[in-house]
Amino acid sequence: MRVVVALFVLTVAGGCCATPPRPAYVPTTRPAGVGLPPPTADPLLHAIIVPPIGWRPDPPKVDENHRHQVWVSPGKTTAYGVITFKLPLPVGPSLALWGVLRQMRRVEGEANLLDRHDDPALGTIRFTAEGGRYTLRGTLSTDGLRGWVVYAGTLRGRPINAAELRIAEQAREATRVGQP
Repeated sequence: MRVVVALFVLTVAGGCCATPPRPAYVPTTRPAGVGLPPPTADPLLHAIIVPPIGWRPDPPKVDENHRHQVWVSPGKTTAYGVITFKLPLPVGPSLALWGVLRQMRRVEGEANLLDRHDDPALGTIRFTAEGGRYTLRGTLSTDGLRGWVVYAGTLRGRPINAAELRIAEQAREATRVGQP
């Protein structure tokens, strides 16, 4: 009986936590978007990134478990960001999202998940979350012992610049993780 229970627990745990296979990266032949440069490989972020033209990079935030790079819009109320982080175990995006929100709460004082849509075919989660200062419109994916959040962010309590947010969202969609 114990063997049956153990197998059941392993099957359920494996199904909820296993990282789905990631589709191979296929370069696009369409333009990245208005105001976006050609995609560039960033080996430190393990991604193909597309920072908007004229947006200023902030100094990266780095520790032993993550790297966070942000590009700030000329209006200073919108951002495009890429976060890569190490995972202690190969977990799927659902458990990784819990950890991302926990970290956001630790750094910003709050983290409210406003919206979430799973895309099992791509192994990603699209989400919107509010922190103490920012609202993130992100995608989260995992691959083995690594995870990524790519986002378009805006300052809370400030008017949203729709044109800048559109560019940040285009950059988010043109970004490919799991590269170099």
